[in-house]
Amino acid sequence: MTRSTVTASDGVALAVHAYTEIDPRRPTILAIHGYPDNHHVWDGVAAELGQRYPAKYNVVAYDVRGTGESGRPVDRSGYQLPQLVSDVGAVIDSLGVDQVHLIGHDWGSIQGWTAVTDDSVLGRIVSFTSISGPHLDYAGRFLRSPRTPRAVADVVRQIMASSYIWFFLCPVAPEIAIRSRLQVKVFETVERIGRSSTRSRRGTSPRSLDDYLNGLNLYRANMPAPFLAPPAQPPQAGVAVQVLVERQDHFVTPALQRFAGSIPAEGRVVAIEGGHWVVTSRPDVVARLTNEWVDMVTEGAAPAGESTRPRAVRGTLALVTGAGAGIGRATAVELARQGSRAVVIVDRDLTGANETAEAVRAAGAEAAAFQADVSDEAAMNDLAAQVRNKHGVVDILVNNAGIGMAGRFLETTPEHWDTIIGVNVRGVINGSRAFGAQMVERGQGGTIINVASAAAYVPSKSMVAYGTTKAAVLALSESMRADFADEGITVTAVCPGFVSTNIAKSTVYAGMTAEQQERAREKAHAAYRRRNYTPEATAKAIVRAVRTGPAVLPVAAESRLGYALRRISPSLVRLFARFDIRHT
Repeated sequence: MTRSTVTASDGVALAVHAYTEIDPRRPTILAIHGYPDNHHVWDGVAAELGQRYPAKYNVVAYDVRGTGESGRPVDRSGYQLPQLVSDVGAVIDSLGVDQVHLIGHDWGSIQGWTAVTDDSVLGRIVSFTSISGPHLDYAGRFLRSPRTPRAVADVVRQIMASSYIWFFLCPVAPEIAIRSRLQVKVFETVERIGRSSTRSRRGTSPRSLDDYLNGLNLYRANMPAPFLAPPAQPPQAGVAVQVLVERQDHFVTPALQRFAGSIPAEGRVVAIEGGHWVVTSRPDVVARLTNEWVDMVTEGAAPAGESTRPRAVRGTLALVTGAGAGIGRATAVELARQGSRAVVIVDRDLTGANETAEAVRAAGAEAAAFQADVSDEAAMNDLAAQVRNKHGVVDILVNNAGIGMAGRFLETTPEHWDTIIGVNVRGVINGSRAFGAQMVERGQGGTIINVASAAAYVPSKSMVAYGTTKAAVLALSESMRADFADEGITVTAVCPGFVSTNIAKSTVYAGMTAEQQERAREKAHAAYRRRNYTPEATAKAIVRAVRTGPAVLPVAAESRLGYALRRISPSLVRLFARFDIRHT
């Protein structure tokens, strides 16, 4: 890293830190920090950009006036936004490059928004990535925007989240809190919010008491006027804007960051996991999305609208195992009908997978078919790598593949157990590990649907192995839900009842001859057809679960009844388990 000094228009010395050599032929990323940070808050992002994209970017950050190694203005007026925007221009001029891609966090983002709506520097900025800081004029409009109960709740949440601002505007009290280090401890505690991911970095960037004390002038010089009297026509951003919205930001709520009007049509919103200081906890995610945005803007491919909606279907990439027929096929088609941009179909039967792919395309989505055995861990890991390379990280994973098996405990051989556990349990584990790891690394959340069965909570002595595996899937799903909640990944166990599919025709009946098995299969298939609960109805329930994210979703009346009875009268459920349903 090299340090240089730039003299601002009012004479304040600004410390500029270049993480790389400045090559005018490369794109330049200029990062602006917020309160109470200094340029070190960008160290992790700069390191990730250098490691992931060597020699691709010039990466620069500077200490905002009054912080780090920069000088301090003589009075509070030196912290007003027009002067801060002038500082941005002065730093750009010092770099010897024509234009920069701006990225800002917290007050750095507020300055960035002001810069990309100010003609004095607008021509020097190609794109802007905003993290946790709105345009103050739009924040004022947001507070006056609610027209529905939900919007009112969003505004109330933001008012509560912003209550600290009024404390900062008080005389003397904030200084006392800072010098006693009470405020420092509070910020360090808040900084830990959103760092529960397995990939979060736990370190904090170094700050001095002067960073805390001098930074108060940002609030006192620029607030609360924009909140109390926002302009009727706020300025429009003149560049492509990307907004990274952290799910656990307790200072700037997602609703404010997404507020309509502030983001230009050629911009995008990307929901990510983490708290307010995601720039230090997940610098890998920030670096990847910044690079992605710069590439899109450079190539003229910047998308419009929101690119990621947690638990929503539209625009997502979905993958369904066991999708060659039955519930899997119906789910793949329903996902396509509800707006998934692409559905990946996985099955041991490639012919069936290809037929499902055609149905998905007819429903309006892209499709890709893969042949894989979900019980084979290496095959699933290879599949996950192929899907990522060809299509990207999966947003929705439906672990649907499963097999049926009937038989009393002593009739079920070790080979039977190995087979059904391999598909019904290890298949869910393998799929969740392979694709869940990619979701966690991406840091943008996701959805995992594990198809269990009413047999998970309604035992039967004639379906010991099947019920055991489905109970395992239910327990696994609830444990995964608790674990993956830290990653913003929702896990749901879907428990269908008697669905009219061809599973009855392929069910293994332990302890029976081939002839007896065939008769039992025909009898069971006929019973399923009489019940006539369709795969399509189950698929609709699964897609609803993607949107709503319940922990457990019983499907069909008998499944819901069994789920209720399990809670109300477990002894009655155990009594029913003593009937041999193979002979009814």
